[in-house]
Amino acid sequence: MKVLMCLMGLDIGGAETHVVELCRALVKQGIDISVASSGGVYVAELESCGVTHFTVPLHNKNPKNIIKSYFLLKRIIKDNKFDVVHAHARIPAYICSLLKRRLKFPFVTTAHWVFVPSFPWNILTRWGDKTLSVSEDIRQYLIDNYHLPSDNITVTINGIDTEKFSRDVDYSDIAAEFGFSDAKNRIVYVSRMDVDRSLAAHKLIECVPALCLDNPDLEVVIVGDGDDFDNVKRKADEVNDKLGRRAIIITGGRTDINKFIASATVFVGVSRAALEAMAAEVPTIIAGNEGYIGIFDKSTLAAAMETNLCCRGYGDTTTENLEKDIRVILGMSDDKLKEISEFGQAIVANDYSVERMANDALVVYREAIAENRPNDVLISGYYGYRNSGDDALLKAMISSLRELKEDISITVLSQNPQETAKTYGVNSIYRFDFPKISRTLKQTKLLISGGGSLIQDITSNKSLMYYLWIIKRAVKNKAKVMLYSNGIGPIVYPKNRKRVAEALRRVDCITLRDENSRTVLEDLGISTANVTVTADPAFYLESAANIEPVLDACGIKAGQKYCVISVRPWKNNDAEFERKIAQACSYAQEKHGILPLFLPMQQSVDFPICDSILKQVGGGNVLTEDLPVEKILGVISKAEFIVGMRLHTLIYAASMGVPVVGLVYDPKVGAFMDDVRQSYKENVENLDVAAIQGYIDEIVEKRDEISEKLAIVSRNAKEKAMKTAEIAIEML
Repeated sequence: MKVLMCLMGLDIGGAETHVVELCRALVKQGIDISVASSGGVYVAELESCGVTHFTVPLHNKNPKNIIKSYFLLKRIIKDNKFDVVHAHARIPAYICSLLKRRLKFPFVTTAHWVFVPSFPWNILTRWGDKTLSVSEDIRQYLIDNYHLPSDNITVTINGIDTEKFSRDVDYSDIAAEFGFSDAKNRIVYVSRMDVDRSLAAHKLIECVPALCLDNPDLEVVIVGDGDDFDNVKRKADEVNDKLGRRAIIITGGRTDINKFIASATVFVGVSRAALEAMAAEVPTIIAGNEGYIGIFDKSTLAAAMETNLCCRGYGDTTTENLEKDIRVILGMSDDKLKEISEFGQAIVANDYSVERMANDALVVYREAIAENRPNDVLISGYYGYRNSGDDALLKAMISSLRELKEDISITVLSQNPQETAKTYGVNSIYRFDFPKISRTLKQTKLLISGGGSLIQDITSNKSLMYYLWIIKRAVKNKAKVMLYSNGIGPIVYPKNRKRVAEALRRVDCITLRDENSRTVLEDLGISTANVTVTADPAFYLESAANIEPVLDACGIKAGQKYCVISVRPWKNNDAEFERKIAQACSYAQEKHGILPLFLPMQQSVDFPICDSILKQVGGGNVLTEDLPVEKILGVISKAEFIVGMRLHTLIYAASMGVPVVGLVYDPKVGAFMDDVRQSYKENVENLDVAAIQGYIDEIVEKRDEISEKLAIVSRNAKEKAMKTAEIAIEML
């Protein structure tokens, strides 16, 4: 993917730093990035990491510069054939919007601030096909004042490089350059020194004399440059003269902000600079022109995150409240300082990583691309319900398709389109928005129906009718149709059998995950000469390496043997189903020292029955959070064996070479156990607990032998799963 970033300049500022870090993170993900701006101190840093810079006078609204920028950008975009153009300020966005009309490129904008919506500024304000907003309140501002559709706005973050901003950064060179003292306490403030940004700098200077009464060695370092710099410096010089020493150091504009932050015992500032300080484990006071939040800790977390640490709507920054909070921090115990410092660092690591910022942008880029060109693939299935098995199928399909065709345009039908789009980096449509589905199919090359057991009526007639309607609509709109590693059946009702046969005879390609599904098609009278049996896409997935924290949280300590139990409520379950499973778990624990770990594959559905069984067992635990599939695979990979009812629990286990006991509630489970040549299976309608106990004994005795055989099956299945993706790409 080729992306052009357009911004006013690359001198010091929050938006500028945001763009620099975004570019660096995207380059690491293999994205080809170019930047157009008027230039500045960050050009060299961008070029050093492989970014091409074009000098374009985008820094002001001078008509000559706007005209010149228009023609320069027009040539740059035409010559380089960018997939996406991304503008980061009012003037660049205005010029790019004019060019989009002629050049028809996917266009994205980022709102870093709240632009004035009144005349004449509204004439120069343009927004892209998609817009990123750096906070929730800015998003709402865009909806209220510019009437942007909410679906077109994605809230992102100011991503922070936690390696660059760290307490361990060596700052000895700047300490020597500016003659830092050996002060125990050093307050660092970082901001652009413009009139509309420098209020907190003035207030900080005003409270220095009072603070120095109790802290005679206090040192304050103010970093930044701008149109108010001279006033800030003059005020600082006056305080220094009054104190008879240089208590306040004014540095001017700098690019090595991380070194100043590493030198601080207290940080004062807002937005990105505050996050950088938190990443370096520096106690932080959030104060700026737009408001005052104060010391960042658990009590102020919600206000800080709501406003992207900009304080909009949260009181005024005054000398009094700033002095009070600085005194609180300077008077804290070491334990309390450690607590708030580690809390801030954890928030940045979890919620403000550069990787997340880059992924947010990629999701929006792909959405913009999808809206501006024919859609390659529309995927239909049971997605957006937080069902681990179906989520795994979707992840595997998308990953394998992108491995073969990096720039493939994918749209997914989902119950929760926003979450699906963000999680998988695709365009997504609400699965029951039938008019939009019809419009999308008109410009879609290939409908993928799958994976999973979509073509069956044992769940409900409505479900079957839905998936058949999607297939028929695709055929009507002349899109190719592929069943992607489907499981077919059971199809019980005669009318449904006729409907399925009519629909499937019109599809272009059928791939199945098991031989049993081929038999079902033959029974329906459908020729299987061109049907390919491959494997479930989930075999393609890899497990997470570090799952110790997950096991720790469940009370599974290092060296403790455990098994995974995955069950679901089912209308035909044995009347004593729960008691019998609990009895088998207790047996494994008492005879073999193996604890049960219950895994609800769909939390909202499976947790109650898992929890109920656990209460009848003497030990073990249940996973209570929706884990990503790679972590579930990691948990399963270290288990002694699996007792599983949902198909994908068994597939996960087999793919990891872990022995499986299948609880057959649907023919697909029995068919899978046959495919992987495992005989340890019991029908849920009449569970034989003694048989399950016997399986456990045999698995414990022959585990290595069973695992080796499953590993061979898994390797073959993984190759077949990739073959399905190859067939899909050939159809494009």
